[in-house]
Amino acid sequence: MALRFILLQCCIIATLHQLSTCLAEEQSVHSQTETIQPESRDSADTLHEAQTKQCTNSIHGVPGIPGIPGSPGPIGTPGLKGQNGEKGSPGSKGDKGDYGANGQMGQKGVQGKPGPKGVQGDPGQKGSTGQSGQTGPKGQQGPPGQQGQKGDKGQAGEIQHPNRAAFSASRTSILGPVSEDTTVIYNKVYANVGNGYSLSTGKFTCSISGVYFFMMSCMRHATPHNMYICLMKNNEKLPCVFVSNSGQRQYGAASNSVIIDLQEGDEVWVRLSSGRALYSDNDEYATLTGYLLYENSEKKARIYD
Repeated sequence: MALRFILLQCCIIATLHQLSTCLAEEQSVHSQTETIQPESRDSADTLHEAQTKQCTNSIHGVPGIPGIPGSPGPIGTPGLKGQNGEKGSPGSKGDKGDYGANGQMGQKGVQGKPGPKGVQGDPGQKGSTGQSGQTGPKGQQGPPGQQGQKGDKGQAGEIQHPNRAAFSASRTSILGPVSEDTTVIYNKVYANVGNGYSLSTGKFTCSISGVYFFMMSCMRHATPHNMYICLMKNNEKLPCVFVSNSGQRQYGAASNSVIIDLQEGDEVWVRLSSGRALYSDNDEYATLTGYLLYENSEKKARIYD
């Protein structure tokens, strides 16, 4: 907008300058006309009119400010697509040319004569035996052979028992006082080699005849009840442990051990007598341990009756 305004001012100044120039010339012609003789006045008037017309025609009007361009009109609707022209007919296929004639086979060359047989040379001397080569890498294993026929069944051998047996268990709770003789069940097992000790019955069953070592430990509760337990082999009483309260409610501990000979199927367990009580807790004061010292053969006599 500023540039248009400057251009407009320039045009106005140029026009005013041209107009002032024409007026000055007109006044000069008019003054000259008055001094001309009457007979020459007509030609002078004619010259004056021509100059005035030329000056008037040379003055142009001031150009106006260009207008704002109009917005483009809407896009016209595209015309309909013309119909496709007809497809031209295919041209005719040319004729296939003839095969050329085969060329003539060349003549076979003449076979040459065989050369003379060479003289046989003398046999060379036998060379010395070379050193043995290094052992080659091991070859890949071949496919497995067919399975052989099943052999005859052998004679039945003697049953061999494992030669190891050992266990160690403890009780983690109080038992009693009981109203009758009761088997002490040790509910926590540390080792049970050979699976001779049973958690359900509390008894050790011998599966290997031999000499065994057993040890039991126990504690009396701080109650008026005494503690009396015995190690049992089947229904036979072995060493026992007795702890009296001595009229005082105090805890008391004791232990005992034995080495015995067992035969396969014998049972060893601990019995708490009627009216007695056994104390234990998570510190495991009541324990039972047993293990095989050595195995007996059928020819050896029992060392314990």
